[in-house]
Amino acid sequence: MKQPIVGFLLRRRSVAEAAELSMTRVHLLLGRTRQMQLVAGVFAVLSLVLFGAEMSTSPDGGVLPHGWGLFACALLVSSFFPLLGGFLFVGRLSGHIEEREEERDRLINVDHLTGALTRRKFIGILDARLQDIRSAQMKGRPSSEFALLLIDVDHFKHINDAFGHAAGDLMLRRIVDCARRQVGWTIGRLGGDEFAAIVEATDYWRLLSDINDFMDRCRAAMALNEQTRGYQGLSIGVALAPKDANLSDTLLQFADIALYAGKRNGRGQVTLFNKEMQKEQIELRKDARDLRAAIILDRLDVHYQPIVGKDGQAIGAEALVRWPDPFRGPTSPGHFVPVAEQTGLIDALGEWVFRRVCHDFTAADYPTIFVNISGEQLKGEELIPMLKSALRESGRSAENFVLEITETVILNASDNILQKVKEMREIGFRIALDDFGTGNSSFAVLRELPVDIVKIDKSYIQTLENDPTAQVFVAAVNQIGNLLGFKVLAEGIETDEQSKLARLAGLVMFQGYHFGRPRPLVATDWKKVLRFAE
Repeated sequence: MKQPIVGFLLRRRSVAEAAELSMTRVHLLLGRTRQMQLVAGVFAVLSLVLFGAEMSTSPDGGVLPHGWGLFACALLVSSFFPLLGGFLFVGRLSGHIEEREEERDRLINVDHLTGALTRRKFIGILDARLQDIRSAQMKGRPSSEFALLLIDVDHFKHINDAFGHAAGDLMLRRIVDCARRQVGWTIGRLGGDEFAAIVEATDYWRLLSDINDFMDRCRAAMALNEQTRGYQGLSIGVALAPKDANLSDTLLQFADIALYAGKRNGRGQVTLFNKEMQKEQIELRKDARDLRAAIILDRLDVHYQPIVGKDGQAIGAEALVRWPDPFRGPTSPGHFVPVAEQTGLIDALGEWVFRRVCHDFTAADYPTIFVNISGEQLKGEELIPMLKSALRESGRSAENFVLEITETVILNASDNILQKVKEMREIGFRIALDDFGTGNSSFAVLRELPVDIVKIDKSYIQTLENDPTAQVFVAAVNQIGNLLGFKVLAEGIETDEQSKLARLAGLVMFQGYHFGRPRPLVATDWKKVLRFAE
């Protein structure tokens, strides 16, 4: 996304520079025109005076009649009218050029959509402020202090997709309006939904209070208009000058690190930069680089964990990606999947997994494989085309796969994401609601969700032996499933007692270490009938 924005800014900068060059040429031309008119006017006056004097004297040295003098004066006066018109024209031209200059400055310095400063103007102000700080430091004088805020609209792409670009544009204008009402704030638009602000307050509690006021004001402003109802808040990263840095590139980088640290922790947060974040960012980039190489070089693996029916027969398997890195050793999916989500690699990782599962399907000799889909994949536009392409190229059928989506993703999904889920069902995929019970959802939402299977979270299954509430919850979900037509799967079963209690609750699909651990395909015999504890 950032590359088109950078290209746009560079093109706009070149246009602005061309305009500035053109205006400089006009000024030179205007100056020369004024000089030429002044010289021409003086020359015309002198010529007329001399001509009048010559005409007033007879050839024999006598004075001509008085009328000739009047004629010379009239001719002299009349000559001033074209000259005066010329000066008036130049005056009007100068005023027009000044208006065009103001318009040019406005285009260069003010973002046309939001009214915030442009990136170029904002960075110029930031550079000047930091230059003053460096100069004061070199001279041993106290320097000024300020905070740099990087402001990012949470889930802005999904807002544009769900509610339209007009709603997104209105949202950006409201944010700038709210920032302008903050005392001591200078707001600029860096591109897309990214804003930056120079804030004079540096005291921690005052700064935090100002930012919270700004975020509250934004929420209130968005609530006033139906178009901006999709607003989900702001993530803000903060770096202090000169405490954290006194160079603009470094200060922007540190604020950006703080911003993304806040996003990793759930978004909608204000995060102040600290040195530990820099270490985490370096580690994240290293992990992302290694993961990208593993995807490209086909160094990942897929393990399969069996899912069994009430008769103990393996009726399915969940595909679980593994990263057996030769240098760092086995890396947990709990670590590298979030890395993929945070660094934009999740689409590439998800595609690798699904294509591998399609390739393994025949060797697995199994009718159904469950594949996890990340919430970040659902936000993009690449998922459904990728699924169709993989099915077409492998010759597989969508009916052979169940796509697992976590409960929290479904419950927080926009209309656009729910539409994608429905489209996947129309293609032929079955949808499983994973980790059910972790998102504090009510039973009523099960009626509305477009799912075929509900997987009850292991936190309930593993407490069946000593928690009556868990027993009631599992039985109730199964009864609702019978009424609404979806199947219920108990995951995380590790003991014989848990499997018995799950059966007593009426469940007919089971998964967990009690029936089999995830294993690579070469070590899996799908035709084997697994032991079901009676």
